[in-house]
Amino acid sequence: MYSIFNAIICGAAFLLTFIIFVNQNKINIKANRWFGSFIGCIFLILLENVIVDGKILREDDILNQLINISSFVVAPVFYLSVSYYIEPVRKWKAMDWFHFCFAFLIVPLLVISCFIDNETEPADVSPEAVQNIEAVFNFIFSLYVLGYCFLAHRKIIKHEKTIRLLNSTSENLDLKWLKNIIVGVIFITIFWILDIVFQISEGNKTFDIVTSLIYFLSILYITYYWQKQKEIFPYSLKEKEEIEIIIVETTLPESKRKQLLTPEELEEQKSRLLQLMNTEKLFLDFDLSLVKLAASMNVSTHVLSYVINNGFNENFYQFVNRYRIEEAKKLMEDSEMDRLSLLGIGFSVGFNSKTVFNTTFKKLTGQTPSEYKKQIGSAL
Repeated sequence: MYSIFNAIICGAAFLLTFIIFVNQNKINIKANRWFGSFIGCIFLILLENVIVDGKILREDDILNQLINISSFVVAPVFYLSVSYYIEPVRKWKAMDWFHFCFAFLIVPLLVISCFIDNETEPADVSPEAVQNIEAVFNFIFSLYVLGYCFLAHRKIIKHEKTIRLLNSTSENLDLKWLKNIIVGVIFITIFWILDIVFQISEGNKTFDIVTSLIYFLSILYITYYWQKQKEIFPYSLKEKEEIEIIIVETTLPESKRKQLLTPEELEEQKSRLLQLMNTEKLFLDFDLSLVKLAASMNVSTHVLSYVINNGFNENFYQFVNRYRIEEAKKLMEDSEMDRLSLLGIGFSVGFNSKTVFNTTFKKLTGQTPSEYKKQIGSAL
């Protein structure tokens, strides 16, 4: 029964791998190939368990050892998939090979071990020494896997700051679905590492069943959130390259950033931008992005970002939402707009989230929308 359950979990991982690689919506293509490879590694790890439990192959069989290599690449593959999700035009770099140095070290050791007679044990090597070596190796391996989970999470946090340079709303780009997937991955990782380090599953069927159930639920959890993703950077290659430049520049000290415009040109572009925002009220578009606004001004996204950052000392998110809040205040003060609820006002000025509207309003005015509306009513 337990072997059948393991086979079902393994089949679920294989099916998810297939779905991701098919990627019917054709979004985030490179990133999803890497993420599919990550789920494929999980499938192979689970497949090894099925093979050993079902006594299809011996644990030291050469084919089983080759399948086991997936354990040593699963963490860096996951980290690279996250990197491809959040970097618009990421390409493979020579330095990326170093992520697999642990696997490159293990592969020759596994091959050599296949040619060693396991029945013959050196007389001068004590069982305690072997156990100590295994314990040290398992500890290093655990740090290796957890380290990549931490690095992936840190990249997502950094991305949350980056999206404010590019979009007036964060919902489409904040990668909450990917953060939720990381939670699922961490659950799998914790139980996997507990088993590796403490060998809990040996002779403990209850732990095996609980672990397998967690693996199964985690795969369902990952599947649910994976299908929620949208195209992260739905732009042309040129626009993506400019976005990449903007992201990189934000990591540089102020003194090392390029001066794209002279002071006179900066003032001219500021005037054009203010006129466009005041007359056409583009901020009312809840999906307004740096790319869209740059197209309306007929300038590059790089130049527009420079104008907003240096001309107004704000990022794009702050700049647009300041206009939205000012418009919301005008609507609240207009007695003809009393038919609109506060949430309706928030939506009408370009917000698509009640939480973001309330948070932004209080940050800029020091009051919640309801407090501001009440203050207006008492003043009349």
